[in-house]
Order: sequence, then C-alpha cells, then structure tokens
Amino acid sequence: MKTKKFEIHALIPARSGSKGIKNKNIIKIKNKELIGYTIEFAKKIKIFDKVVVSTDSKLIGNISKKFGAEVPFLRPKKYSKDSSTDLEVFKHYVSWLKKNNKKIPEVIVHLRATTPFRRERKILDAIKTFLKEKKASSLRSVKSSNFTPFKMWMFKNKKIIKPVISYNKKLETHSISRQNLPPTFQHIGFVDIIRTKKTIYRNSICGDAVIPFIFKKKDLKYYVDIDTHSDLIKAKNIILKLK
Repeated sequence: MKTKKFEIHALIPARSGSKGIKNKNIIKIKNKELIGYTIEFAKKIKIFDKVVVSTDSKLIGNISKKFGAEVPFLRPKKYSKDSSTDLEVFKHYVSWLKKNNKKIPEVIVHLRATTPFRRERKILDAIKTFLKEKKASSLRSVKSSNFTPFKMWMFKNKKIIKPVISYNKKLETHSISRQNLPPTFQHIGFVDIIRTKKTIYRNSICGDAVIPFIFKKKDLKYYVDIDTHSDLIKAKNIILKLK
C-alpha cells in the first residue's frame, strides 16, 4: 500500500462488566488474554499510526499496555454501559483527542476484541478498498445473510404483527419467493472503518455512504465473535488449528 498523507488509528473498545462471559475481554485462550490477539494483530499492520484501547477498566488497560497498545484514558462509566453504543465510544475518543490537542485521525478502523482471529491480507484489502472510495463515509464487513428480513415479522401491538421491512410498497414482499427477493447481508465483526468528518462529526457511526466489504464462506473459516460460552469453546478449538 502506498505511503499515506494522513493518520489512521485502530480503536479497540473493551469495557468491563460483560454479562455473558465474566471479564470476557481478558479471558485467556491458550495462555493469552483475548484482547491480546487483536492488539498484536493491529501492531503487526504497519499502516496504523496508533493502536488505542478504549476501556473503563484499569486492569484491562494494564493488560492492553502489556501487548503494546496505547491506553491514554479510562472511558467514563456513562459510555461503558450495556446500553452504550459504538457512536458514544467513538465520539468520546475523538472528543478526548480534541480536548488534549491531539491530532484527530481522518480514518479510524474499528477492531473488536471479541473477534480474535483475522487475516492480515483481508484487513489490508478492506482498508485499501475504503481509501479508494473517496465519497464513502464508512465500510462495514458483511457476509451473505441466511435469513431475509423481507420475510420477518414483528409485533405492531400485543395481538397484531406486521412485516419488519418491505422494499416495494406496492408488493407484499413477505409472500414473494426467496429467489426473487433482493440479496441481503449480515454485519459481522471482522472490521469496520469510518471517515471521522463524514461520521462522528455528523453524529453518526456509519454516515450516509456505507460501502460493504463482503466476506465469503471460505474467508470465515476461522471467524468467531465471542459472546457466549459456546463461542468461547469454538475459539479454543480454532486456536488449536492455527499456528
């Protein structure tokens, strides 16, 4: 990749207080804390000017520093709740940089600690794809969805249900054959990328021009997003297959 003229930061959110798995971000897989896999991966990719962990925990912060990440602050608890959004986390990071007279990156790459196994080539391809699209506000990693939202229903009130979504107001899309419906994609946790001015400055985490980076089935051989104990078992099995 050609030399860039602006800053790109990798931001790794890692709050404490996870409910499904206690201390999930620092649980050990093969004698290494979970967050360590993502930090080491990000440090290996030389395109990042900074690899930053945003956490509300001193313990997570100290472990992150051990792996080489910067932990310039402890994230306030009000941005570290179960209900806290990615937008709140990213807005806090950009706000902290501004208040402390630090350079605000043009591009921020969102790497989740709960997705520990990534291929360097795929992440660099995603960044390259995004940088080529000058008008793109963000990039989201996606895979083809097994279920179409056009055949999903939700409660309108306590007794009546209605379709979740329709792409054509004149048609009852829930009754159209699956083969004739538009393809849909599911967001996955490999990598997300934003242009700060087109997202955070506009109070959005993805902006108006979101481009996809599609992962095919062969790319997902070692994919896991750890949220439950069964995910953790899958991750431990994967690590046995990897060098």
